[in-house]
Amino acid sequence: MIIMSDMILSNPIFGLLLTVGCYWIGVVVHRRLNWSFLQPIVIGTVLIIAVLQNTGITYEQYKEQNQILNYMLPLTAVVLAIPLYKNFHIMRKHAFPLLAGIVSGTIVTMGAVVVFGKLLGADKILIVSMLPKSATNPIAIEVSGLIGGLPSLTVSLVVITGIFGAAFGPELLTFFRIKSDVARGIAIGSMSHAVGTSRAFREGEVEGAMSSLAMAIAGMLTALLSPLYVYLFL
Repeated sequence: MIIMSDMILSNPIFGLLLTVGCYWIGVVVHRRLNWSFLQPIVIGTVLIIAVLQNTGITYEQYKEQNQILNYMLPLTAVVLAIPLYKNFHIMRKHAFPLLAGIVSGTIVTMGAVVVFGKLLGADKILIVSMLPKSATNPIAIEVSGLIGGLPSLTVSLVVITGIFGAAFGPELLTFFRIKSDVARGIAIGSMSHAVGTSRAFREGEVEGAMSSLAMAIAGMLTALLSPLYVYLFL
């Protein structure tokens, strides 16, 4: 076990600095190697887990030290309004296809969770916890708790979904010959929320803006439809 000063470990900002530092390392490594599956959030998460395991810091302590980031996370979504405003003409031109794609994508994704969950014999609480996995974390956590799921499990599933979408989403869309910037952005944002949206912005401004729009609308739809899915099918 790494021996570190108790004063440092108990410092209220230690967890905050650890989070920012590990993510920064992830960004540097990703830029150097440019491997799609090595997203900054993946590298940062692995590093944080390693530090916590070797210092004896509990998750509760780490979470408490990151209260500032946890508070700021939902507020940062406001920044996404800027690219949306700059690409408003695209949203107005393709309003119906955009909404149709987001709505159908959200419904099918949640339906697939229920269908495959039942086919594989998953417990109800597991299926319920998986329902909001494609919504962004602040929404998914609240929805999971309200519909009887396990928010802690939902958080893990949200992160895994986002990482998969960010790592392989654009490549899968290219494989299926989907070339439209608008369609690519909507697909990424609907399925892999904020983590996927960060990758979409690296693909292009239009993809990022459409992904932001899809993330917001898909999140609202998930919050509205999750109780209905539980009532009707579970």
